[in-house]
Amino acid sequence: MTTTAIQTTPRFHSETRLAEEGPIVLAAKPLDGTRAPLAVARWLALREDRSLHVISVLETNDSLAIAAGAPPMPRRYYDEERTSIAARMQGELTAALSDDVTFRVDVLDGPSARSIVDVAHDRGARLIVIGTGKHDSLGRFIYGERAMQIVRIADRPVLIVPRGATAGFIRHALVAVDFSPASLRAAAAALPMLSRGSLLTLVHVKPQLDPQDPHAAAHKTTNNGRCAELFGRFIKLMHIPPGVEIETKVLWGEPVAAIDEFARRTDVSLIASGRRQNYTLAERMFVGSVSAGLMRRVNCPILIVPEQDDASAEELSAPLTGVESWTRDAWHDQLEKFFARHRDQRVRLSVEVEAIRGGRCVTQDYLLRAITFDTADDRLGIMLGDRAPTQNILSFRFSDVTELILFTDIGGNDTHLRFENASGRGTLTIDATELP
Repeated sequence: MTTTAIQTTPRFHSETRLAEEGPIVLAAKPLDGTRAPLAVARWLALREDRSLHVISVLETNDSLAIAAGAPPMPRRYYDEERTSIAARMQGELTAALSDDVTFRVDVLDGPSARSIVDVAHDRGARLIVIGTGKHDSLGRFIYGERAMQIVRIADRPVLIVPRGATAGFIRHALVAVDFSPASLRAAAAALPMLSRGSLLTLVHVKPQLDPQDPHAAAHKTTNNGRCAELFGRFIKLMHIPPGVEIETKVLWGEPVAAIDEFARRTDVSLIASGRRQNYTLAERMFVGSVSAGLMRRVNCPILIVPEQDDASAEELSAPLTGVESWTRDAWHDQLEKFFARHRDQRVRLSVEVEAIRGGRCVTQDYLLRAITFDTADDRLGIMLGDRAPTQNILSFRFSDVTELILFTDIGGNDTHLRFENASGRGTLTIDATELP
């Protein structure tokens, strides 16, 4: 049974309302204060001209009673408790909202996370707002885990609001970017919360380089350059409100720690992160995702946006995936940078010849020892070596090369280098997922 209380008041009008999206859903605990999450949910509802749907779930413990040999509580007990909770929340919300937003209260039966997510889905909610509870370690664990349950199964953005957070103008927001469709959706979900004068920082984190590596400085310079190009593609796909400033940052280290340190140092008041769904069970259990780590660590509101299992993800991947054709005068320098990134990396070289007696040659499980373009001889040279103590070397030279094309994935990582000449084309594959 569901007890519902509805309060109707004048609407706040805004030109930014998205007609295809529904209310702001606030997940509230029946017996716990919701001051910070309510303030944020109300602010969003007013800002975007939406109604507010407050949901509280009363989970019964009849199974525990039966297991202990005790009879279950009479049904009327739960009905009366729901009615009491709804009346109390109705009174608190009426006083807190001051007749400036339309709201509705539902007290439901069932599993807490699933019930909230189902209602948000059925109503086409813009997002779900939930608090993380008390500041002490036990409170953060209990309420944080409940919030994480909602995050894991939600099909729309979830905004986690810590106790003590305030609602209002967001001066500085951050989006954790891995150049995936999920992170692009996170940016899209955060942008409507920003106003003229807001700063949005797009942050990408790379693994920390070994300072003893003699090529570390070159790798860092190259990676920063590649990220700048990918940030450019990423920003072109964003619909940026007037007056919102965009900046990009590349950080080095463990993602959660690096983002948390940067957010605290620069006084970030909102963090947005995509939630990817293609983690293995082991990764979810022992490593966890960046979004889960941020939720447990940062001290400001965090917006977590799920990846979508539909064709739109593929459509978004295409513009973020790089296909770069180098100009001839840049071949020498670009190949030097390419080699610096992939020196001694396992590769596969395939050559397809289009002549009458042509065919296909594949060399794999060798390490890249050199790749150059000799401007004097006008030839592309590739040298591969094996792991033998005396190191066997395979050397290839290709003349009359007409094109060099580099393919990268949505994370900015090189996957293939393709070259074409008069007799055919060749492909150097360095993507670990495509190697046997």
